[in-house]
Amino acid sequence: MMASTWRQHCFLTQRLPLGLVPYLVLTLTTVFYGRGSAAHLTREVGGNVTFHCPVNRQRATDFVYLQRGEQFVNGFYDSKEKLTNTWTNTKFDRENSTVFMYNLNLNHSGTYSCHIRYKDQSEIVESTIILTVTAKYSKPTVTSVCREKNVQFCHVTCSSYSGSPKTQMIVQAVVGNTSSQIWANVVRNEVYNSSSMLFDSFSTAYYNCSSEEIKFSCSVGNVTSDEFTVCVPQRPNNTPVMAAAICIVVVVIVIVVILCCRRRAGVNGRRARVPTNDEVEIATIKEAA
Repeated sequence: MMASTWRQHCFLTQRLPLGLVPYLVLTLTTVFYGRGSAAHLTREVGGNVTFHCPVNRQRATDFVYLQRGEQFVNGFYDSKEKLTNTWTNTKFDRENSTVFMYNLNLNHSGTYSCHIRYKDQSEIVESTIILTVTAKYSKPTVTSVCREKNVQFCHVTCSSYSGSPKTQMIVQAVVGNTSSQIWANVVRNEVYNSSSMLFDSFSTAYYNCSSEEIKFSCSVGNVTSDEFTVCVPQRPNNTPVMAAAICIVVVVIVIVVILCCRRRAGVNGRRARVPTNDEVEIATIKEAA
């Protein structure tokens, strides 16, 4: 601590020779801007990006161009009217010293560098830009399968497709008002698709259900599924009881109808028909004969 204080005191109190000032400024500029000063840009597949090269507009330039590694991307040379080896998905704006790149894909990720040379100096000024191209995962879909032995057992699978970079699927469960990862076991898997150069992300959670239902959602990156519910308490099945009751009612109704029909038939049979006068006279003659 004392040594540090002493060095601070010397630095503040000692005068530097004027000849060392430019070297000190150059050193500080290199430390703060030459190292670790790369601009970081993040874009999605199919989108676009603009690279800004830090040109001093008060000074004339011999050339300004963007490249990745040893590959020329786009730019201008004052000594050349037209450049033919530019990337087809780029445009250079000389007035603003920018390179516009569109229709991005994962292959465009990488480290780029701006190269600038002014007419009044021979040194080339460079600046670094790091581009990361990502792909948004699809909204997770959920499938659940529950089986019941002694206790209800459920496993839930969340699936999301065509994303980058490689990202794990997270299952977030809610019991009551508490949010936590309460699953007994979780199996995660990320599968690379060589044709699309994208990843599919899966997660399967296994859980022995308690008496309380569980609400949960799945998320991958910044994409989250709808909320789903598992472990819903089983309700008693009253269907057999209701079917038996309906059958009994139908049988009773049939019996009542049959009894009513028989009773009506008996009453009609017991009714006597009154004979006419002619019938009485004929019967009397038959008896006299």
